[in-house]
Amino acid sequence: MLTFLNSILPFVLEIAPGDLSSGLAYVGAGIAVLTGLGTGIGQGIAAGKAAEAVGRQPEAAAKITSTMLIGQAVAETTGLYGLIIAFILVSK
Repeated sequence: MLTFLNSILPFVLEIAPGDLSSGLAYVGAGIAVLTGLGTGIGQGIAAGKAAEAVGRQPEAAAKITSTMLIGQAVAETTGLYGLIIAFILVSK
């Protein structure tokens, strides 16, 4: 990780010469946006497992679907928090 930061530091300083904290805010915003990656993977897995469960027990489709949607809504908040943090970091 340290070698990665050392390799990216010259590019950060080009974006905001003389103001390292502003350049690092852009790096932090990029890292914060990566929370959407985990959210998307998790929601995809949850939807796939819900489809399997409905295939096994079609009579429980309504309960499985409602539980899946609640879980995906909670998972989506993680991605939204990352996006909000990215906007806050970029606007500083």
